[in-house]
Amino acid sequence: MSTVRTIRLPKNLVKAVARWAKLEKVDESTAMRQLLAMGVEEFAVKFYKDGKMTLNAAAELTDVSTREMIDILLSHGIRGNITLDQQRKAIDFARQ
Repeated sequence: MSTVRTIRLPKNLVKAVARWAKLEKVDESTAMRQLLAMGVEEFAVKFYKDGKMTLNAAAELTDVSTREMIDILLSHGIRGNITLDQQRKAIDFARQ
């Protein structure tokens, strides 16, 4: 579902959108959506890395599968944010 939003963009972002649109050969609306999606991905990666977001929440936010989110995280050099203690608790829970 799409929602229309009106925003004011500083000149440097207008230039960035125009440049992206030209490079990718898309219209400016598509360019803005693509750039926002990149930003959302970076946001999800940072919050996952900082332990402020779960893997499932990051995947949902970026609109990808959990497996795809794992690949995205790996491409950013992030292997996981689960501690050894959390892993032990999960194993104990699974055994019960």
